[in-house]
Amino acid sequence: MASEARMRISSAAANGKHEQSLISAAKFRQLFELALKVQLLGSRGDGVGMDWLRGREAVVAGVAADLRADDGMVAKDAESLAHLLREHVPFGLAKRSFEERVIEALSEAVADRMRKTGRVRVILSEGTGKGARAIARAGKVMEEAWAIASSAKLAMLFVEDAAFESNGKPKRKGKAKGPAEREQKKAGEMPAIPVDMQDVVAVYRVAHESIARAREGAGPTRIVAMRWVLPASGRKGAGASIGVESEDAVAHLEHWLTARGLPALEWRREIVAEFEALEDERIVSAHNAVEGENEIETQAIA
Repeated sequence: MASEARMRISSAAANGKHEQSLISAAKFRQLFELALKVQLLGSRGDGVGMDWLRGREAVVAGVAADLRADDGMVAKDAESLAHLLREHVPFGLAKRSFEERVIEALSEAVADRMRKTGRVRVILSEGTGKGARAIARAGKVMEEAWAIASSAKLAMLFVEDAAFESNGKPKRKGKAKGPAEREQKKAGEMPAIPVDMQDVVAVYRVAHESIARAREGAGPTRIVAMRWVLPASGRKGAGASIGVESEDAVAHLEHWLTARGLPALEWRREIVAEFEALEDERIVSAHNAVEGENEIETQAIA
């Protein structure tokens, strides 16, 4: 296939020449596909509970890219993630509360550690405010989950969508400990890593390392996804070439990949065509199911 041949040729541009020696062209393609599909789902606006995906393209794609089929992710709206990644990762049903699914994930992680399965459980939570205060106001269940996972060295990844606007520098002055430090101490000194929530590659790098550590038995990690406000000259990663005028993580990544000789535009056409075909199939199936139910009701009345 032409695109596959182009990908093999372009891999030289992504390996060893642009500080991306650990990421292959195939992985870049996967990251772009996941991020674009998250964006397409989030922009549908058809009242199916997927609006929450908007602005979280980098977070979802970067974290999900290295998950195995037997791993699991817990999120507030699991159905939309299942719709996106059902072939790769099993998700808990949102019919149960988020807290119930967190507790279940902890129980499964304990069993996985005892059996040494290497499976990873990801908890994707949404901050209730901005910055370190959002961490301080996290629910009691999450605080206890951090502490349990840290003390038992469970294979878990806690991803907090803080959506915090920062210039990359600490807001605090002096040596006084803020809410973030206090919460981290409660969590048993679990590593807490801030990352630009608009940079797919940056999120992937942190998630890749954290997931690998978890599989090796080194315990959990917290990733705090933040919205960093930097001038274009100071921005690094997949958004560096565009600056900060746009908060479109997919556009940042597409521009960045194209500048490095990867066929992002061709990938986009393929991904969108596949997505639209699957969506058309889904809509037809849903319509047929409704028609079938109506026909059964009509026969019952007759």
